[in-house]
Amino acid sequence: MNTLLSALGKSLAERWVQLLALPGALFTALAATASVLGHRHALDWRRLSRAAEDLVARYDQRPVSALLLTVVLLLVGAAVGLLARGLGSAVEDVWLTSGPRWLVGGLVRRRQERWNSANTGGASQVATRNAVALAEPARPTWIGDRLRAVGVRVQGQYGLDFTFTWPRLWVLLPELCRGDLIAARGALASAATLSGWGLLYLCLGALWWPAALAGVALLLLGRRRGRDAAGDLADLAESAVDLYAVDLARALGEDPRSGQVPPAMGRRLSERFRKGM
Repeated sequence: MNTLLSALGKSLAERWVQLLALPGALFTALAATASVLGHRHALDWRRLSRAAEDLVARYDQRPVSALLLTVVLLLVGAAVGLLARGLGSAVEDVWLTSGPRWLVGGLVRRRQERWNSANTGGASQVATRNAVALAEPARPTWIGDRLRAVGVRVQGQYGLDFTFTWPRLWVLLPELCRGDLIAARGALASAATLSGWGLLYLCLGALWWPAALAGVALLLLGRRRGRDAAGDLADLAESAVDLYAVDLARALGEDPRSGQVPPAMGRRLSERFRKGM
């Protein structure tokens, strides 16, 4: 047990440094750079070099103070890292939001118009329609609609209410399948955190304009990675239902003789899962 706890503590420390302290320390260092250079001397590396030399000279003969400064830098970096993760959670909420209608209704309507226009265009427009959403849009973002479409498609094919079915199905999934789903969910959270860093760098851009460029780049990269992660997560979740819904039905005493869950059976199971809700 001591060995296990020691290994776990080491792993947590490594993740703390990788995910919070180091990115946060870099941001803190760039914030210090911004305070030295500002907009006027944004690319004056000689000015920055002189400031760095002055800092080194100040702490060169004071190792204890230098060590304390390093510890403070790591702690501040960790705090900034936590702030970035908090902002990332807010970004993820925006990606998945469904309202309020007065704020996002216009975006939803525009997505619906694009989807309906492609949906009435025949087989040649199927790819265009699916690029907008796999089901009629009801969210202001592609990511929100991509994840929502899983429930819509599952209910249409099998009659299963995805919200109530998924926790029961999760128990039956093989470890490898669950691992893939967890990894995809983690990738989505990481992409949102990357966008959180982008917001922080945009704020830093108020003091030093190169940081704003980095912020825009991080936001665009976070959005791209978020779309990829959401697509992977949705595909894996829908595939899990396709492959294991029959096992779930059999575990609950049903007999899907056709090798798949018919809609009537799925609706009956969903009523059991809801328990009158």
